[in-house]
Amino acid sequence: MLAGAAALVPAAAFSLPPGTVPNSRRRMLQVNGYATDAETPLDALTTYITPNDLFFVRHHWNPTYQDARRWTLTIDGEVEHPIRLTIAELKKLPRASATCVLQCAGNGRGLYRPFVPGVQWKYGAVGNARWTGVRVQDLLDSAGLRASARHLHTSGGDKPPGKVPAFERSIEIEKALEDGLVAYEMNGEPLAPLHGAPARLVVPGWAGDHWMKWLWRLSAQPEPQKGFYMETAYKYPKEPGPPGVAFKPDEMRVVTELFVKSNITEAPARARAGEAIALRGFAFSGALDIAKVELSDDGGESWRPAALDPQHDPYAWRLWSFRYTPTAAGRVTLFARATDSRGSVQPKEAVWNQSGYLHNGWHSAQIEVTA
Repeated sequence: MLAGAAALVPAAAFSLPPGTVPNSRRRMLQVNGYATDAETPLDALTTYITPNDLFFVRHHWNPTYQDARRWTLTIDGEVEHPIRLTIAELKKLPRASATCVLQCAGNGRGLYRPFVPGVQWKYGAVGNARWTGVRVQDLLDSAGLRASARHLHTSGGDKPPGKVPAFERSIEIEKALEDGLVAYEMNGEPLAPLHGAPARLVVPGWAGDHWMKWLWRLSAQPEPQKGFYMETAYKYPKEPGPPGVAFKPDEMRVVTELFVKSNITEAPARARAGEAIALRGFAFSGALDIAKVELSDDGGESWRPAALDPQHDPYAWRLWSFRYTPTAAGRVTLFARATDSRGSVQPKEAVWNQSGYLHNGWHSAQIEVTA
């Protein structure tokens, strides 16, 4: 399966295991008041499937939630016969599921130095979930997709205040046809309003700005979407530059794939020399899989491999564990880095950019070792 594109498999093939996050860790960290934005503490991101009540929440503004009884999804543009579906009609179509990571493009913005304005996410604007719905390819095929269509414009119910531009995006048609999904379930439950009900777009391996919530229109078009959120926002430098130096528009590209990244979710604050301790975490990428996770206790001079959990789906995260035995008293800093299935290696430092996107520098844990 991992040799080619991500596979969307029948939803019936999945059975959701019970959550194992202890009650003492079940909380969210609010990072913004208007609109409501909340991230998951790292010590609650310890399961392969992130429970719905612990999944991060991202809104640009206070959203206008859709009434499922009146909601419809329109498929139009470069198609032979535009269609409009109610949620009941959508659910009658062949079901498919994908288990994959959703990460806000700004996850880690609060870690950049110099400071970058915006929602100050640290580590937890990310989660791994099972999304169930209808393949985008099936929807476009049913409308008679024309060869002239090169981009898929997406619109949702995230209504901006006043003269603020609408949040509208587009993705390349090849990506939409390859593994795009219009999801109405999340982890075996109906999609919640906080996460885009009645239906949202799922784009495995790509940053969350493409995962349009409260989806109401998919329009196949020859050209990319225009507007602030395509031409100005969600851009990343083509080439790295020094921290604090803003890039010009022609030096930027559209944010698409996630960068390879690992985080430490469990590490003891204290240990004894000569006694083994366990560290755990997760790793993911815009590639299909993670090839390895390594840890270092000497600032990256040498690395040792962690054990990867066998549970995995394309574009999902890998849980990992590492058994470490400190040899002497003192403070030890352990760094984690991941390498994905395409050979991309997590860098020591993330590339600074004026929007604070896609932070993926080495993550660390400090342990006080006593004799």
